[in-house]
Formats: sequence, C-alpha cells, structure tokens
Amino acid sequence: MSSRLVSRRVHTDTGALSLLITNYAFSLITLVMINGHSINVIRLVLTTALAALNIISLVKAHLGLISRRGLRDYSLFLINTAPYLVLIPYLGIWLLIPLVPLMLFIAEVVRGRGRSVVANVSGTALIASTYLAWYVFMDGDLVLKVIMASLTWVIYHAFSALYVEGKLPFRQGVKPHHSSLLWFIGLPALAYGIYAVGGLLPLIILIEPTIRAFIATKEGKLPMNDLRRRIRRIGIGLLIESLVFAGLILLLFYALA
Repeated sequence: MSSRLVSRRVHTDTGALSLLITNYAFSLITLVMINGHSINVIRLVLTTALAALNIISLVKAHLGLISRRGLRDYSLFLINTAPYLVLIPYLGIWLLIPLVPLMLFIAEVVRGRGRSVVANVSGTALIASTYLAWYVFMDGDLVLKVIMASLTWVIYHAFSALYVEGKLPFRQGVKPHHSSLLWFIGLPALAYGIYAVGGLLPLIILIEPTIRAFIATKEGKLPMNDLRRRIRRIGIGLLIESLVFAGLILLLFYALA
C-alpha cells in the first residue's frame, strides 16, 4: 500500500470531515452556552452556509492542492478560505490561531510538499481553528475562556495528528514521541491560561492528553502488515477521544457559567 493512499483515506477524508462536523456542533453549542438566547439568526444561517461549503468542498480542494496544484485547485481553496478575511478586525491578535497553521500549510503546498508531516499536522490544526472562527462568525462573544478552549483544541489536534504521523512506518523522520514533545512544549502556556480563566477545575481537560503524551514516549511505529486497518482503528479512537474532549470543555463552560 502506498503512502499516498493511506494519507488520502485516513488523514484527509475521514479525519477532516469528522473534525469539520464536530467543530460546527462544538461552535454552535458554545454559542448557545455563552450568548444564551441572544443569537443573531442571520449570522447563524450565513455561518451554517459557510460550514456546509467547507464540509462539501474543502476536502476536495485539499486533495487537489496536494496532488495537481492547478489553478482550479487554488481557486477552490480560495473560495473556501476567503470569507474568513472578515474575521480580521474581530479576532485581533488571536488571528494567529488560524493564521500560523494556514501559512505553514500553504508554504508546504507551494514547495510541492502537500503530503508532508508539516502539511498534514498544520492542515489538521487549521481545520481545528474553524471552531473559533465559526463561533465568532455566529456573533459569539470573544471571551477569554472561549479563546483558551480554541487554543487547547488546536494544539490538541496538532498533537493527535503528529502522533498518527509518528506511527506510520513510512514516515522515517518522525516518531510518536515527537508528538509528546509538541504537547509538553505547549502544556505550560495552556495550563497557565486555563488556570487564569477558571482556577484548578478546568485543568482536568489537560489530564487525558498529557497521559497519552507520556504513553506515546514509549511507543514505536506500526508494522506494515494490515496497516490500513490499524490506522483506521487509531483514527476511530482519536475521534472518540476528540468528542469526549469537546464534551468535557462544554461541561466546564456550564460549570463556570
């Protein structure tokens, strides 16, 4: 089995689509919990349309960029991303949350490295950043606890994506413990920010990924035999953990309301 087939089926199709759908639900529930009944219906409808556009065509745009990189592929990607320019005056410094992974992904694509580790991890982080983008598009209040939830969400998924890359036997330059390094580098800042928002209680959301990061330091690569099934099993497990992680954040929003 080629690395191209594994990358296309696992990292792009199922992973990107499930994360986009999760992000929409996550953003909408956050909006209801933070803004209460004060919801701008027009902005909600427009955001839903943008989310639907991304869900329907962003994966196709991504596949085109990492394979053909023609004018049509760049145009489709631009159609999917241009509406987010509206967020510049709303996000301020927090525009860095989606901007950093976007620039890393585009840089890899332009260099013809759209299937690289950096491209896959930054692409996953970019998709995870739609949580904050859609929440703001829906006219959600940009409060600190939502910002910290978004930062944690993005780093969490970058960590998970790098872990998967490290498990792949054909990725010789990266190993599972590299994902642990990424998580541990970001952990102090996340812990400080989350503590500043709500004290000790919200720190419980960091326990599971931190334990997983410690476990990953002792893991090796997957064997080549039955690789597709093994990767699918890891992907399903990470999706379940991601849903639980989002649910835990929402429970903390409720507790800290």
